[in-house]
Amino acid sequence: MPTLTTEAALDILSDWLQDNIDYGTLIIFDNDEDRTDSAVLLPLIRQARRDVADLRHLQILRRPEST
Repeated sequence: MPTLTTEAALDILSDWLQDNIDYGTLIIFDNDEDRTDSAVLLPLIRQARRDVADLRHLQILRRPEST
């Protein structure tokens, strides 16, 4: 089995949150006051996924070329 990357893990989480939204599954992740649910978390997880991908790209760009 391939190693699970941060990007892949965030994709899995994003898909799961989207499924929760699509099927009307109400899960509150923090407390009854703030009521952070899948719809609130999903855009943040998607942004985190983009940020991680950008960071990985920058790391690749910074690698010295092999001669």
